[in-house]
Amino acid sequence: MIILGQQVPLKQNLTSSLQRHWLLWTLLLLTVVLDYLSTLYFMFFDGVGTEANAVIRWLVYAFGVIAGVFLGKSLQVVAALVFVALSQSLARAVLLLLMLLNLLAVINNLF
Repeated sequence: MIILGQQVPLKQNLTSSLQRHWLLWTLLLLTVVLDYLSTLYFMFFDGVGTEANAVIRWLVYAFGVIAGVFLGKSLQVVAALVFVALSQSLARAVLLLLMLLNLLAVINNLF
C-alpha cells in the first residue's frame, strides 16, 4: 500500500511483528483481559459514571457494560494491529505503551 508516496508493506510488517514480538503480543492480550475484567469489576461496584475514559463510558452507555467494555478493548487491539502494520520499527514501543496503559488502568480500577 502506498501512503504519503511511500510503499508500506502492511501485511509484511504485521507478520514480522507477530513473529518477532510474540511474547509482547501475548503479554498485551493478557493485560487487555486483566483491564477488561478489572473494569467490569469496578463498574459493577462504582457505576459507569466513574469511568475516566470517555470513549469507554460512551460505549458502555450505548451497548451495555459487558459489550461496551469488550468493544472498547477490541478497538484497542485493532489500533495496535494497525499501528504495527504501518510501522515495523515502532512495533515494540507501541506494544509496550499499550501494556503500560492497561496495567495502569488495572491498578486504577482495583485500588
